Amino acid sequence: MELVRQLAGLSVSHVRQFRDDDSYIDRLSHRYTTTLCVVFAILVTTKQYAGDPIDCWVPAQFKPSYEAYTDSYCWIANTYYIPIDQELPDDEPGRRNKDILYYQWVPFILLFQAFLFYFPRIVWRTLNFRAGLDLVNLVDAAIKYEQVEQYESRDRIMSYLIVNIERYISARAQLTRRHIEKRFSCLRRMFRMCFFCSNRHYGNYLVIVYFLVKLMWLVNALAQLFLLNAFLGNDYYLFGFEVIEKLLKNQRWTENRHFPKVTYCDFKIREIGINHFYTVQCVLRINLFNEVIFIIQWFWLISISAATVYDFLLWLYHCTIPNEKVRFIRRHLGIMSSFHPQEERQLARNFVLHYLKDDGVFVTRLLSANSSDLVVTEIINQLWIRFKTTNHLYPTTHNQHPNSTENNIDTSIFGTNITYQNGNTSNLNHRQRPSRIPAPPLPPFARRLTQQLSTNDKSETISDPSKSAKDTDV
Repeated sequence: MELVRQLAGLSVSHVRQFRDDDSYIDRLSHRYTTTLCVVFAILVTTKQYAGDPIDCWVPAQFKPSYEAYTDSYCWIANTYYIPIDQELPDDEPGRRNKDILYYQWVPFILLFQAFLFYFPRIVWRTLNFRAGLDLVNLVDAAIKYEQVEQYESRDRIMSYLIVNIERYISARAQLTRRHIEKRFSCLRRMFRMCFFCSNRHYGNYLVIVYFLVKLMWLVNALAQLFLLNAFLGNDYYLFGFEVIEKLLKNQRWTENRHFPKVTYCDFKIREIGINHFYTVQCVLRINLFNEVIFIIQWFWLISISAATVYDFLLWLYHCTIPNEKVRFIRRHLGIMSSFHPQEERQLARNFVLHYLKDDGVFVTRLLSANSSDLVVTEIINQLWIRFKTTNHLYPTTHNQHPNSTENNIDTSIFGTNITYQNGNTSNLNHRQRPSRIPAPPLPPFARRLTQQLSTNDKSETISDPSKSAKDTDV
């Protein structure tokens, strides 16, 4: 009891032994399902090679060597299932159509299932690495930030998190400007639209890749039901409903057509030039294990499919609805004193939609799902402070006057010296032409101030006797 109490008192971050960069539902697929399949494969393999998977009832004249031969032959050459209340077919093709072909290959089927469930994880890690942001190290750093008590260590870890996220955002902004300057052909634009405009230039590369991987897990879980039906036969995709029906009707669980325990085997023995044909009845002990394993598999696959659908729709809502993204970031910013909801409402929206974008919000949600909300709040707060300090804003100037000087976009914060004025690019070394547009009239107080200054200048000129008439005329 003391051990159970200690284990229950530990937090998730203290017992974490794996490096996570996905959601808990994803780990159900690539970690726990894979482990379950491998454990089942080891169990069945042990029973096959260290136990006695089949036992056949042979005629009385058979010697022990004949009996061992019969068991080995029927295990390798397959058996067939005919219900005990039906007559055995007289022709060999009629018996061969009832063959059971799967029981020798169950360990390999389970290992193949484990590979299929882990394959989307390989795809996610490979494509995630191409984004230039190591999510696994970020999650590890966020967990260590929660555990470390020294202020200097916590400050270094937080600096590491902020620098990596901000570097990814800045690199994406530079790629975006280079990407905009290029002219794309119509064919290339259509090609990009076919791939959901997924690119680091648009700030949604990680989001699109993550959704594609989630679709792979969902299709994998559903397809494996039909894949097992191809291996096992006998309408395996309906097997779970038959189990539920028998349990509800309180029927005896003895024999079923999916995993029969009593089967038949035909073989010939040649003795002194004469072939003797035998039909023996066998007990497939291994099917006791196979039946339990694939009942668990059926319900597990259905549960994984339902959980993956729910998780996919939930992440789709969180990552595609703009108001939900803004609400998530503002909820974390509202905890800190650096955010003023009334005055900086629009600024916060620009921070989410134009600075963090889809990938930035996705990274913060992923860190929140795998670490602590307090750590994510601190990360968002630091990014918010840097955003306001460096003024990393994409100006919204579509409502301003076209000749207004406020319409100029300064890109020096991104490391360039180019200034876009009213949509036109001008070089700093190029001499600008004077504008022919008349200046707007001065307000009344400015005109009065100008007249006073000119009057004072004239009075000083007249009262100065040292100046000559020539100088005065000049």
